[in-house]
Amino acid sequence: MTISFEISSIDTPATPKHHKNADEFNRVQRGHQNFLEGNDSYAIMTLLGGLKYPIVCAVGTVLFNVGSVLYLKGYSDVNLDVKTARYKKGAAVKWIGFLTSLVSTISLGISLIRG
Repeated sequence: MTISFEISSIDTPATPKHHKNADEFNRVQRGHQNFLEGNDSYAIMTLLGGLKYPIVCAVGTVLFNVGSVLYLKGYSDVNLDVKTARYKKGAAVKWIGFLTSLVSTISLGISLIRG
């Protein structure tokens, strides 16, 4: 990724006045970082919620991953405003998948408490 933008990995995030593709590179990097930041908590929720609702969590995982790709596509599009670009291409689907696993995990917790 850094080779196509002509930015060394030492310079990440790219400085706009020093690199000609700094804005494009930084947008792609932030979009990717968003996925990495949320992926671990999502995986734990899905593993727990999947104990009770495995098919529902599997569908939620597909939605989460598709939404994450769409988030990155929208965020990396430099023709869109950076404040709204993330959700312009359908990334809201990500949160449907996230909420699916969250509700499944809460349901599992409630059923364990009740016995």
